[in-house]
Amino acid sequence: QKILEYINKSGLASVKDLASIYSVSQMTIRRDIDHLAQAKLLCKIKGGAQCLEESVKFHEAHLRARLETNVAAKQRLADKAASLIDPGDTVFLDGSTTMICLAQVLARYNRRITVVTNSVLIALELVNAENVRLLSLGGVFDRETFTFTLPAGGNAGFDYHFAKAFMSCSGFVPGEGTYENSVANLSLKRQVARNADTVHLVVDTEKFGKRALNRVLGMEDIDMLITEPEYDAQYKTLISKCGISECLTDDKR
Repeated sequence: QKILEYINKSGLASVKDLASIYSVSQMTIRRDIDHLAQAKLLCKIKGGAQCLEESVKFHEAHLRARLETNVAAKQRLADKAASLIDPGDTVFLDGSTTMICLAQVLARYNRRITVVTNSVLIALELVNAENVRLLSLGGVFDRETFTFTLPAGGNAGFDYHFAKAFMSCSGFVPGEGTYENSVANLSLKRQVARNADTVHLVVDTEKFGKRALNRVLGMEDIDMLITEPEYDAQYKTLISKCGISECLTDDKR
């Protein structure tokens, strides 16, 4: 009870600090945190605990920061990507913030298309678009990306065939492929790429040349690059040699 009162008052605390405050071992504190987390009275974090309200605020702030980064470029990319979707298409949208912008455009257009996604946020953007048939891939919910991911060894939803798959990434190195920090979506994205007629990588030029923890798609998995007009000529050559077509946004507005 004392641990819970302290966490609710301070917002968060480390195992080490709590052990010192209450003159008990760190192992005792860890056991008590496990008990309180299982009872859903606090949120267990690495090295300590956090009150539930602060945990929600953290996730909301993290998501808001992602949504508010490079907004104008993402909107231009979304407009260009939407122009490539035809009535009757079945398309996949990943859980990136660029795809959230694309979902907003598609909701306004309200074309007769089928959208398949594993993203909670994209589903919410399209919920009132009556002409859009919306299918959600199930699985294990990942709180970091607000998406559902494949359970170990699972293949939920992969009888689906996609005319077009639209994906973004954390980093893109021409000649190598796409990179992301999230491990959760690796197998899902690779499977979607195998089930799609065409894979459209939608990425702003700030992500060019950047690597992250995991390489997700190779250059052979990408059919079209949707990006901004200005980027390194060496990258253009590499992309062209890989047989990837290029679709550029309009000039900056």
